[in-house]
Amino acid sequence: MKEIFSELIQNKNFIMFASAVAYVLGLFAYFTDKPILFAGIFTLCSLLLIIKKFPYKTILVWIAIFYFAFFNANCRIKNCDTLFKYAPCNCIVTGQIISVPNSNLKNNSKFFFKVESANINGKDYKNINNKTLVGINDYSKNPNFSDLKIGNYYKINGKLRRPFVSTNPSQFSYANYLKNYSTYTTFYADKDNIKAQDIKLSVKWRFLQYLNNKRDQVIQTHAKYIPSPYVDILGGVIFGDDAIAPPDYIKASFIHSGLLHILAASGLNVAFISSFLFFFMTRLGVPHRPRMLVGIIATIFYCLMTGLGASVIRAGLMLIFVLFGKLIDRDAHSISLLSFVGVLMLIYNPAYINDVGFQLSFIVTLGILLSLETIFKYTPKLPQWLSTSIFLPIVAQLWVIPIQMFYFNTVSLYSVFANIITMPFLSVISFGGFISSTFALFTPIADFVCKWSDIILEPCLRVLIYVSDFFAKMPHSLYYTTHPSVLQIILYYIILAGVTYWITIGFKNRKLIITSALLAFILILSATIHLPNNNFEIISFDVGNADAFLLKTPHNKYFIIDTGKMGYAGRRSQADMLILKYLRDKGIKRIDGLIITHFDSDHSGGAVDLINNLEVTRVYVNSTTENKRLAKQIYKAAENNKSTSLILGKNKTTIYTEPDFSIKMYKADIPQHGHDSEANENSLITLLQYREMSMLFTGDSGIRAFNQLKNDLPQKITVLKVGHHGAKNVLNKEMMTYLNPKISIVSVGYNRYGHPHPLTVVLLSGTKILRTDKIHAIKIIAD
Repeated sequence: MKEIFSELIQNKNFIMFASAVAYVLGLFAYFTDKPILFAGIFTLCSLLLIIKKFPYKTILVWIAIFYFAFFNANCRIKNCDTLFKYAPCNCIVTGQIISVPNSNLKNNSKFFFKVESANINGKDYKNINNKTLVGINDYSKNPNFSDLKIGNYYKINGKLRRPFVSTNPSQFSYANYLKNYSTYTTFYADKDNIKAQDIKLSVKWRFLQYLNNKRDQVIQTHAKYIPSPYVDILGGVIFGDDAIAPPDYIKASFIHSGLLHILAASGLNVAFISSFLFFFMTRLGVPHRPRMLVGIIATIFYCLMTGLGASVIRAGLMLIFVLFGKLIDRDAHSISLLSFVGVLMLIYNPAYINDVGFQLSFIVTLGILLSLETIFKYTPKLPQWLSTSIFLPIVAQLWVIPIQMFYFNTVSLYSVFANIITMPFLSVISFGGFISSTFALFTPIADFVCKWSDIILEPCLRVLIYVSDFFAKMPHSLYYTTHPSVLQIILYYIILAGVTYWITIGFKNRKLIITSALLAFILILSATIHLPNNNFEIISFDVGNADAFLLKTPHNKYFIIDTGKMGYAGRRSQADMLILKYLRDKGIKRIDGLIITHFDSDHSGGAVDLINNLEVTRVYVNSTTENKRLAKQIYKAAENNKSTSLILGKNKTTIYTEPDFSIKMYKADIPQHGHDSEANENSLITLLQYREMSMLFTGDSGIRAFNQLKNDLPQKITVLKVGHHGAKNVLNKEMMTYLNPKISIVSVGYNRYGHPHPLTVVLLSGTKILRTDKIHAIKIIAD
């Protein structure tokens, strides 16, 4: 080990890369739940290396870098700002749009807004200088956001809110996401409540607005000759994902084929454009220094035109440093340069470390820098362009897989093949689109340039969509995976780097490959072997004023009772966002029973998503003849899924048993007269019994159902899931005396009905009350 380390310590690339790793570990320590423990472990391990006679000066420098990263993040990252303290409230804010407005949704436009002053609760506040994310809604027949320009000042009357935080296991935290951009609030307003302010712009903002206006003009000119969705893809490739929004079916196709990265300008586009640019300038005999200067200017210009995304900034900065080094006759070490650029960006904004695009960009670039040169050495007979087209997608996929699994729980099985096929066409689109769009900035020749360039670009764009659709429609194109741990990801990259280094040195070090093989064996064991868990577990998801519960039996069978709300205005359901994400993280693909207590949308709104995305064996419903649209959709989904049986729940029916465990179902038969309260009383009621513990799920049923079923229900249960979110008339003294629960769960959130009712809370006062609006997701474990 010492010999390898002594050899590496002489390598400038390794020194700079290891320094960058120390900086990243310092940031990781800051963002963990136990920063002091992590910092202590790092320091202890470093001191052990010094004791083992490793170069102490170098290790002490790495320790210093680690703590500098920690304290820099602590100084630069805040948990709130002035606006956060006043949210939620209705107010009027005045300030400036500081990002390109993004109108991916037809009726909505979003942008970052620097608030300079505000009127909150009738009181004026000056010199605020906080950022907020503004969403402007326009529900007219022809919504138009073209008058919203980056740099302009506006006065907006709307609602200031705090972004939602993660209140469920595996849930995405919008608050943490916005914190990466030093933003702590969101602001919503209607288009009619925004008024432009006549304030002169600085040179910086006039320039950025000019670039954005020109970008829109160029895209509109291309749209004359290239129809949608091809022009949408061209806009994304050349100008970034905020330039124009492709249709949802295109996004879905590119996700399944593994080509989604094409829809957003990235470092790959920078590489294509610079490669073609230098190829043509070399052929034209342009001298060395002018070539470097043109390359630097073109790179800066392209980065500005794309909206300065993290991956584009990384690639742009790296290329600028390389070109500047060549301009002054200095050699550039690629990995050193990548590490240096990464540290620079993280010093400027430590929260970049949490940005998925930033992580993917640097990981893939590192893999390419480590691997491609070795690949070229072992494939001397292949032209370099062909070798690059074949092996670059393979290398990128190998290095990106763990990050993709960690954040998205997916792997595109045909991504490598799709990327290999599209690589030549994407390079033509990137360079051809950039050059033609640059010339099209000059209005007199814009039509001429776009018309003739689009003759070449449109067939290439059609090939991209054809290839994407072909692979997206293949069986199992998108495979859902479990959520790997951070330790598993670290092990994976250590193995990959070790094997890459072993190949680079010509397969000479046997100890290295044995170590890599041992680590690979440990990784496989950790991913495939799970320690037995014979506990009975219940998770009550925090789904607001709705119900959703996941049950795990001692024999590791899974049941779901209710599915939360359906998506609003075509958006994703709570089951899709919360339950499916959690199940995929845990590798759970089979549900032995889905119990839908009744067909109100706050109980059954996500049922269709679960049936369509999981192997649901049985679906229990309280009626098979319900005429509600949602009920019919559930019936149809169950009918179309060959592995699913739709079962009418009946009173006093045991639907599942294990040793010491059973699930029993009850159902009242209240006459129906078209009232919602009667439908609620006929909810399926589920009783779980495990040894001495019992738990009763009541759906939206209440006193009337209890009175009818009293003689069938057990006395003295352990846990009661309170009916109808704690509404009035779901409990009375007789019911509480009979059931005598020790714990009560109220699944409730913000609502206009007054749930839970004060009388209900009083009746529950003799129990331990667990409310999802107070403590969020609830997990009960019985071993």
